[in-house]
Amino acid sequence: MSMSSIRKWLIFLGIVIFAVGLTFMIIEELTSYKTISMIMMVVGIVIIIISNFFRRRSHD
Repeated sequence: MSMSSIRKWLIFLGIVIFAVGLTFMIIEELTSYKTISMIMMVVGIVIIIISNFFRRRSHD
C-alpha cells in the first residue's frame, strides 16, 4: 500500500468517526451517548491530524 492510499484511508476513517460522534451529539434522545460522542469526535480529529504525516513529500 502506498503512502498516499494510507493517507486517504486515514482521512476517510477520521471523517467517519467524527461524523458518527457528531451525530450522537446532535440526536437529543441519545443522552447517554454524550460522553462517547465527544471521545469519538476527538479521535476522528486526531486520526485526520495523524494522516498528515503520510503526506507525499516532493524530492527537491
